[in-house]
Amino acid sequence: MSITGLEKPHILTQGLWLPEQIKLGERQAAAAMGMAMFELMSRAGLAAFELARRQWPLARHWWVFCGGGNNGGDGYVVARLARAAGIHVQLVQMGDADTLTGDAATARDHYRADGGAIETLGALQGEPELVIDALLGTGLSGEPREPARQHIAAINRLGVPVLAVDLPSGLCADTGRIPAEAVVADTTLSFVGLKPGLLTGRGPDVCGRVLLADLGIQHRLGRAPALQSLHWLDERGRLPRRRRGAHKGEAGRLLVVGGNRGMSGAIRLAGEAALRCGTGLVRLVSHGDHVQLLNLTRPELMTAVFPGFDQWGWAHALVLGPGLGRDDWSRTLLGAALNAGKPMVIDADALHLLQGRVPANAVLTPHSGEAAALLGCTAAEVERNRLAAVRQLREQTGAVVVLKGAGTLVAGESGLALCHHGNPGMASGGMGDLLSGIIGAFLAQGLEPEAAARLAVCLHACAGDMAAAHGMVGMLASDLLTPIRSLINLTDEHDNNEPDSDPGR
Repeated sequence: MSITGLEKPHILTQGLWLPEQIKLGERQAAAAMGMAMFELMSRAGLAAFELARRQWPLARHWWVFCGGGNNGGDGYVVARLARAAGIHVQLVQMGDADTLTGDAATARDHYRADGGAIETLGALQGEPELVIDALLGTGLSGEPREPARQHIAAINRLGVPVLAVDLPSGLCADTGRIPAEAVVADTTLSFVGLKPGLLTGRGPDVCGRVLLADLGIQHRLGRAPALQSLHWLDERGRLPRRRRGAHKGEAGRLLVVGGNRGMSGAIRLAGEAALRCGTGLVRLVSHGDHVQLLNLTRPELMTAVFPGFDQWGWAHALVLGPGLGRDDWSRTLLGAALNAGKPMVIDADALHLLQGRVPANAVLTPHSGEAAALLGCTAAEVERNRLAAVRQLREQTGAVVVLKGAGTLVAGESGLALCHHGNPGMASGGMGDLLSGIIGAFLAQGLEPEAAARLAVCLHACAGDMAAAHGMVGMLASDLLTPIRSLINLTDEHDNNEPDSDPGR
């Protein structure tokens, strides 16, 4: 059994699992190993106890909140081990402890047999130095009822460190939705496999540091995870490679289409991002009012004015939408770009103007508001179940879909994947334009839409994490350009020094 953090790549590559998959896998693994299910509960409680001791070694007064299911049973194991270690423990049972059944009841009986007392919320005295949240677990699907809400609120009012067992109570494990209020944890210890709700939706707001205890059985789950994991260390192998004698025409030609009046910055960011990702030639097709300024700020970018531009066949791929706007000029330009028949990224205002015209070789990159417009619902409905929303968009359009946000999701032919990189500092203007340019760069260099989207999402988010090393507040989209180039070239270093093995080239 091991406890591993999300910073460890071998955990990230193992995917994410829905609660029902975990439960079935636990039963199958226990049967295959000739193990009682209570042994798994004991392992879970031991892992949580050891983590708590290691992370908060000076905490000598613990409050352990237990619910009515197996998550509560884990809490009883933690409390029994803590008492044996000389820690002052007050255990709060939500509801009647005598109604517990199965393994949770066994854990309760062991705790009582060792002299442990069971208290109610109103009987607690003093102030704890650590709280163990073992109230609700993964079974929550709707809004928690009383007395769960009362106990969750009580934990959040304490202002002391909180370790959540498996996931914070009040958080939906499969969606990341918080129907009412959830425990805000400092650390969450997930068991067997990571659940999607820990890493997308509202999960990152309440989980704190996420760790995984595999309980020694993850290798026996026996089924494919519900979501693939996207991690830069895995995806970087998709990066386009250049031969030594390459010229700029071989490195791809990209058109970035948009830049209406007052919005030249969006197209400029997308264009430079594409250059920094190795695209040989990038041309910005935009409004004539600012085309000269675009040349001055980044002379490596070529420019063209619409109307008047008709060289759509020049490009290998398009990025359509940054700073496009929604007026008549925008609609005319969008129609011309869609008729080009090229692989393309569709972003920003272009998503609002599509009206169902989605090319088969497109990558759509909506945030929750733009996804809601495409689906005919509200942004809040998208955020309630981001996984369902991105799947629906994929089915509805046939395109590769990138649903941006905390735990960005990519839906394509190979299924659904979640990116583990990224941080709150990336919630600023221009970040989406940058991502569009990166995806476009890889399309122009010959990657298929899904591969380009997966690689770009990881590169963009990982560059954001590197930029955040200097502080998240005030981080600009342009701050990612240097880390983007560094990440790409770190992985290319060994290839650039290899001699060409083809004497006939």
